[in-house]
Amino acid sequence: MRGNYFLMVFLLFAIGLQNIFCQKQEPSGKCRAPDKAPLNLEIIINICQEEIKSALLQEALDILNDGNLEQNTPSYSSRSKREADEDLTNEERRVAGCLLQCVYKKVKAVDETGFPVVDGLMKLYNEGVQDRNYYMATLSAVRHCISIAQQLKQQQPSKSFDDGQTCDLAYEMFECVSEKIEENCGVENKSNNLSQRQV
Repeated sequence: MRGNYFLMVFLLFAIGLQNIFCQKQEPSGKCRAPDKAPLNLEIIINICQEEIKSALLQEALDILNDGNLEQNTPSYSSRSKREADEDLTNEERRVAGCLLQCVYKKVKAVDETGFPVVDGLMKLYNEGVQDRNYYMATLSAVRHCISIAQQLKQQQPSKSFDDGQTCDLAYEMFECVSEKIEENCGVENKSNNLSQRQV
C-alpha cells in the first residue's frame, strides 16, 4: 500500500519536474526561459524514474518477503495526523530529491561525492537557452545556492553527506536555483529552504 503511494507521488513529481524545466517566464520578467526541455533531459528523467521506481519496488518486496512489515512500519495510530502528514512530506521530498540526484549524476552536475558543481548545473539549467539574461540569472542562482550548500557541508562532522542527505540536498538545490532564477528574472517567487537556512 505504502509502496503504491510512493510510486504515485514519484510519478507526479517526475511529471512536475519535466514541466518546471520547460516553463516560460511571465511576460513581465527580464528573462526568457527555453520553450521546452531538451529531449536528452527528458530521456534522462525517464531513465531515472525507472531506476528509482525499481529501487522503491525492491525495497517494498524486501520488506514483504522478510515478513517484517509491521516491525518496519512506524506506528501511525500513536501519531497525530499532523505528524503523519509532515513525515509523508519529508518522504516525498526525499524521493523527489533522489530523482533529482539521479539526473544530476547522469548529466555530471555533481562530483564523485554527490555534491553539486557549478559547471554541471550550468550545463543542465542552460541547455537550449538563447536569452543572455536567463543565462546570467542562472549563473548567479547556481553560485548563490552552491555557496550555501558548501557552508552546510562544512557543518557536517565528516564534511560530506550520506546518501539520504545528498537526495535532500539535490531537492533543496533544485528549489533554491529555480526560485533564485525566478527572483533574478523578476518573477515573483515563494520562499525557499536552502537560501533561508542560517549558516
